[in-house]
Amino acid sequence: MTTNTRLLQGSLRDFGLVEILQMMELGSATGALHLKHEQGRVGILYFSDGKIANCSELDPCALTLGDVLQQLGMATFQQVEFAFSQQLQDAFGRRIGERLIAMRVITEQQLYEALRTKALWTARELALWREGTYEFITSPKKQAFLPYGEQSLDLEIVRVTMEMVRYADEWEQLKPYLPNGMRTMLKLVPTIPYPLSFNGRVIEILQRVALHRWVRKIATGLRRPELEVARDLATLVQQRLIVPLPEEPHPPSRDARTVRLPGPAERMRMESFELLNLISRMEQDWYKRKSPVEQLPALVQYINWTMEALAETCRANGTELDPNTLEALLTREKLRYMGNYKFIIHNNRIDVENFTALCHEVLHGDLQRSKEFYEEALSVLSRILRVIFETINSRVASLYERLENQEVWEAFFSLFEPPQN
Repeated sequence: MTTNTRLLQGSLRDFGLVEILQMMELGSATGALHLKHEQGRVGILYFSDGKIANCSELDPCALTLGDVLQQLGMATFQQVEFAFSQQLQDAFGRRIGERLIAMRVITEQQLYEALRTKALWTARELALWREGTYEFITSPKKQAFLPYGEQSLDLEIVRVTMEMVRYADEWEQLKPYLPNGMRTMLKLVPTIPYPLSFNGRVIEILQRVALHRWVRKIATGLRRPELEVARDLATLVQQRLIVPLPEEPHPPSRDARTVRLPGPAERMRMESFELLNLISRMEQDWYKRKSPVEQLPALVQYINWTMEALAETCRANGTELDPNTLEALLTREKLRYMGNYKFIIHNNRIDVENFTALCHEVLHGDLQRSKEFYEEALSVLSRILRVIFETINSRVASLYERLENQEVWEAFFSLFEPPQN
């Protein structure tokens, strides 16, 4: 079972994020830093050997990969929206970036650059938090924290902290005009108080203010970096051409389950997946299976149960699970075959009867071959089930819930460990 340790915790009033990151670098830390703003927003920074592996913010107004791709001029609104619409029809297929690569909108290198930019820009936003708490969690397993399928971005902490300091200094100048930072809502003034001629750039910005109102989305619509656009917007506020609106009050969120995510990400999250009930059902069934010829088909059945539960969760979220999800997942993970045997899969279900017939044929034959077959089948089927669980768990927004889920299934998988000689 995974054992997670809380090594460092406190208030952001006492230590800012820059100071905390410097401690992470000095200790070559591996783990996750969980931040909670007093308004309920949540930030998570993942570390690997003293470098930032990734960074995310849980909030409807958080920066998204789609925002970054548009602000860097790598993709258009229409291209990003098309990729999102595809993902909603195939919730566990390719991620947004992978879809855009397949569409030949961006290259793998551009995606990597955009992901690093998103992590850096998110981290500098989190560094502005002055109220809230932090907690660093570590584990003996270095890969226990970064969500499954996400690569480590290896951002040097020196670079990140320098950007945080520069960004904070910039916002000291911008805050009188954009009091809520990138979340500031703006509107056009009813009438311009003095004669003024506009150039094309100002006219375009004013059009986007009328259309999007919110600083981050104005920048995304303009396809320009948001800090650059924020400077222009602050100037227009100063010139009394636009005015900031008061921030709408939001009740603080008690935990990450109640924090809403941006756009389609909210419909992709998996907190509602009934993992504990599913594990309990599997455990009760497993204890009834006494022989290898009963146990191996049971694991195939557990895979099917999990896919059925996943399809139900997707439907409840208003998304669809593509009927070829399981086949695509096994192909990607090189688990489509077990030796020379190819799993028969239809509509996200492995053919249990066909696999059971194979088990009867092999396990009732040569003793040595039976032993080798059992150990290989146990290993492959356990890996398939683990990959499915990890894929589902990667869509759980709450760091704490992800870690709890992982501990539950690690204990469950210990049931399948082959007997020691």
